[in-house]
Amino acid sequence: MTKLVARLILAMLILPVSGAVFVFLVFVIFPMGGPPALSQILALWLIEYSIIAAYWILLWRSTVRWNRGRIVGTLLVTLAALLVGMVGATTVFEMALAPIPIVALIGGALVPIIWVLGTVLVWKESAQERFERLNSYGTDAVCCPICGYNMTGLKEARCPECGNTFTVDELFTAQSERQQELEQS
Repeated sequence: MTKLVARLILAMLILPVSGAVFVFLVFVIFPMGGPPALSQILALWLIEYSIIAAYWILLWRSTVRWNRGRIVGTLLVTLAALLVGMVGATTVFEMALAPIPIVALIGGALVPIIWVLGTVLVWKESAQERFERLNSYGTDAVCCPICGYNMTGLKEARCPECGNTFTVDELFTAQSERQQELEQS
């Protein structure tokens, strides 16, 4: 099993792991004899968010090319996720669909979902980064000029990632242009 496959399996386990942690917190750490107080729910979510963030960052930290833009993007996604959670909770409360503890649970559940999805977008490898990574292996890689997918070894000049079709001349021209860009930077 490759490291990537193992990471993907662990990524799929974030929901059951976070659910198990939440149940553990509710029934063992903060046993509640009735409806939970808002302060208890906020403490639960703070612990849960910290665990999810640590799990996700530790899982992907070595595959993400960390730079200022990705760090700022991650912070912005964090703020956006918290805002979406607050707006979701406020909307449910204003519609009088649930009491405040339930509203806090619903709004709080939106935050990690939005955060994980947002980090997937912010941490995504760019076409240029993919090209540089593939070239760092010491072999000549033929990458898609549009999305950067490694097309080395394919029997046709159609990118399976984005679906664009190229002539062989277009591929080699794009490769030499990228190589020149790399040498200039």
